[in-house]
Amino acid sequence: MNTNDLLKTIENFVDTNRRERIKRYESLQRLMKKLKIKQNQLKDKVKNESNKKCKKRLEEKIRVLKAQRKKGLKLLKELKSEI
Repeated sequence: MNTNDLLKTIENFVDTNRRERIKRYESLQRLMKKLKIKQNQLKDKVKNESNKKCKKRLEEKIRVLKAQRKKGLKLLKELKSEI
């Protein structure tokens, strides 16, 4: 390792804010994956549902998840630019 690499490594250890941002980014990524899986499961349930009330309720949940994922993706982009 050259001097610049060592300095960057030390900077990463000292910069606690950066580590916190990275942890937040990674946890948000995991959450976004879970939301996507949940959304896909609900889509499958909608396809198999015959009751109109249940189908409507599931579609509403999908719309909510879609909105949450959209906000989450926006936040992920912001966090990524800060890292």
